[in-house]
Amino acid sequence: MNNPANPLFLELIRSAIWNRKADENLFNDVNESVWKEIIVFAESQSVSALIYDGILTLPKSVWPDKKTVYKLFLQTEIIEKRNQKFIDELKSISAEYSKINCQFILLKGQGNGSLYPNPSHRSPGDIDLYLYRKDDYLKANRWAVSNGFKLEDENIHHQGFEYHDIHIENHKNICFFGIKKYDRLIEEKIKDIIQKNMFEKIDLDGLRVKILPVELNAFYIFYHLFHHFIHLGIGMRQLCDWTLFMKTYSADINSKIFNELVDSFDLTYAMKSFASFTVKYLGAKPEYFPFETDINNKYVDIILEDVFSGGNFGYDLFKKRTFHSELHRKWYSFRFSTKRIVKIADLAPEHIKPLPFIKLNTNLRLLVNTIKNNIRSV
Repeated sequence: MNNPANPLFLELIRSAIWNRKADENLFNDVNESVWKEIIVFAESQSVSALIYDGILTLPKSVWPDKKTVYKLFLQTEIIEKRNQKFIDELKSISAEYSKINCQFILLKGQGNGSLYPNPSHRSPGDIDLYLYRKDDYLKANRWAVSNGFKLEDENIHHQGFEYHDIHIENHKNICFFGIKKYDRLIEEKIKDIIQKNMFEKIDLDGLRVKILPVELNAFYIFYHLFHHFIHLGIGMRQLCDWTLFMKTYSADINSKIFNELVDSFDLTYAMKSFASFTVKYLGAKPEYFPFETDINNKYVDIILEDVFSGGNFGYDLFKKRTFHSELHRKWYSFRFSTKRIVKIADLAPEHIKPLPFIKLNTNLRLLVNTIKNNIRSV
């Protein structure tokens, strides 16, 4: 970490997620250019409110200038209001889906937010709803159209729409591996959970919502960040989400069931690498994880470098580039992911080495679906 802003950024994140004071000795004589880097990076990582929380634990004598602190205050206020808006609209869409007898499981998002010391300071993204009963996915999408909401083109496992300025994603699958072995396996796991009604429930401002059972949820939250990592990159928010989930539910996770689940998807080494990253750089305790961690794992620093270079979900890679078309953008993404394989293939070879084929196959399937939908609409 040659950039002086990086360790300071990490210390402020640790302060926020563990609800402790930041080490003030690290912030003596920090100049405004370094503070500017920290703030810009926080914005790119969607963790501005967490950085603000960390700064508030420091003596005012080492704070950045008043203008910077006020900017963070305003950003945090917006995030707080946005979080309340998300909860309000989650209540609203839940009531609407209840009217048409559509049941869902809440994925990620607001459920993860509840794990933070201050839930309203996790920057929200969208609302992901898994419609797990037969025909409910299509029923929910038809409801959206009939009520004047414009559906986006269907993804391989979800379809989204804007609902009162909040992005809703209706999921027909919780995730997509693009490898038949793993897609069949996750389908079997979900089917078993549905049949046995093994869902957990959490309370979000008085709304009781279903979430995945703890072992599968821990795996799913990890796979979500891993999926983004192998394609383009991940952000600090996703790493904080998983770290806090493992900390919160460490006593509830059945180690044998969980480790067998992870191993069945050939992701044990990858998960241990990310867990080791959280121990070394996010201050997680090794006992939060039902397996051994190793901070000397070669991928720990690669993950850190990736976070600082790519921004949230790797989106910083696209910021300074101009694309002539959506196809041009996808081609750049494909080339970037393919080159990336050489660097990270050993992390999970069963998932990473087939990645070029998976991306091509997925995009061809989406193209065919788009053509079919266009023909139907004529």
